[in-house]
Amino acid sequence: MKLSYKFYLAIFLLILNFNSSFFLYAQEANNNDFEEVIDYSNLDLDDLELETRSNGGIDFNTLMQAVQKIEAPLWLITKPPRGRDALYLIPQRLNAIEYGGLVFNIFYNYTDDMAMRPNEIFNLEINQPALEEFIKALNKSLTSQEASSVIPLFKNFTLQERKAGALIQGGFYSGPFIFQLNTSLQFAERNFWLTQKEQNRLKSLFSETGDSLDTKEFYKTKFGMGDTRLKLGLNTLNMSNFQMDIGFEGIVPTSIISSIPRLQSYSINLENFEDDLPTVLYSIRDNLINPRIGNGGHFGLGCYMEAKVDLFHDAIQLWNRISFDNFFTAQEDRLILSAQTIPPPAQDLANFLNVISSSEGRTEFIKQYIFPPPYRVSVKPGSIINYVLNATFEPGKNIGFGIGYDYYGQQEEHIEKIYTENIDPNTLRLSDAELINAQQHKIFGEINYSKSQKNWKLVTALGGDYTFSAKNMGNDWTIFIRIGGSF
Repeated sequence: MKLSYKFYLAIFLLILNFNSSFFLYAQEANNNDFEEVIDYSNLDLDDLELETRSNGGIDFNTLMQAVQKIEAPLWLITKPPRGRDALYLIPQRLNAIEYGGLVFNIFYNYTDDMAMRPNEIFNLEINQPALEEFIKALNKSLTSQEASSVIPLFKNFTLQERKAGALIQGGFYSGPFIFQLNTSLQFAERNFWLTQKEQNRLKSLFSETGDSLDTKEFYKTKFGMGDTRLKLGLNTLNMSNFQMDIGFEGIVPTSIISSIPRLQSYSINLENFEDDLPTVLYSIRDNLINPRIGNGGHFGLGCYMEAKVDLFHDAIQLWNRISFDNFFTAQEDRLILSAQTIPPPAQDLANFLNVISSSEGRTEFIKQYIFPPPYRVSVKPGSIINYVLNATFEPGKNIGFGIGYDYYGQQEEHIEKIYTENIDPNTLRLSDAELINAQQHKIFGEINYSKSQKNWKLVTALGGDYTFSAKNMGNDWTIFIRIGGSF
């Protein structure tokens, strides 16, 4: 059971202690005639004839005081955080290959806040009185003021993501036709983040439980190949100062070769609840901080248009690219809560006590209020539109500077099927597990050096981008070094 108490967020320490005490007690009470233990005629828990028991130093009556204050399910949403795929990460990619060749974009991308905060994930405000009671039950030495101070600490945690790797581009021309391949090798990491002061505060508050916050549980890493984009285009216009290409592009989910995004499966079985609890908690953790180096296994098909205009005798070049990619349905794992049918204990304690008198009722209460089970589902991702506008200045023969704007937008996704027998989708909170539409606006710049010969051109560049506005996505930034040659 030690693994489960290493869960990095104090709130889950409280919940798992509540469940391992309360539900085991309820199960035992049911076996010994539940109605003899709990008096339904009085809804004031201060007067309920409950046996005072202790489980690992946790007072059960204190836990029951917390139960009566539960106002709503803990979770508001169970969707995973969203980040950009590496194929859409570097907006300068459009001018990497002009005549065919091979280019390596070595990049580092950092998102310090993935725009998914605790108040958006969990029902903290309405359940704060109950959570404070859980905290006091976990550590009886805490004063009410100290217990209240834990919730603000929990509200401050953020999700971060780091990606490093190489976006690889290759291509060639054959007459008016253009063929390109884009793929990547990546190392990705996601983590929870609290300031060192806040971490030390949590450790000191819960030191008497005998458990510690293991920093290895705060992050997850992955390494492997990303998805691959194949482009087939047609050079429709090729004048001395204007060029335009149009074509089709396909996305192949090659990331599944090295990384299959799966959650640890579990079933909420109260007979072995304490044994299964580490798996439950790890699935919840992985849903939030499991890095994705691809799009989750979805094929895509889209179209694009690229154009270049030379101005002032080639002193300035304007580049723009717009693409639209539609993705097909594929299977993914999602945590999904059951729709709420059991009234909150704070509103109808008599009904709640009646529900948890049976094993089925206790299981359903967990699925509705505490732990969302993982389901294998078919997901139709939202389509992606990407627009890039870039101006390149060449003050010298071999030196160039570029500045530009990048727009990224992805539509909402839809869960189309549940791969679990005897599950009615209408009984699940599907919309709370679906990613909604997201947008990102970036500015970027680069400085490059090129050396041209008769049949080839060597290009090196240093650049970066910064998100100045985002909706339902994090504000990330990227730095990169480009090394390549055109021929």
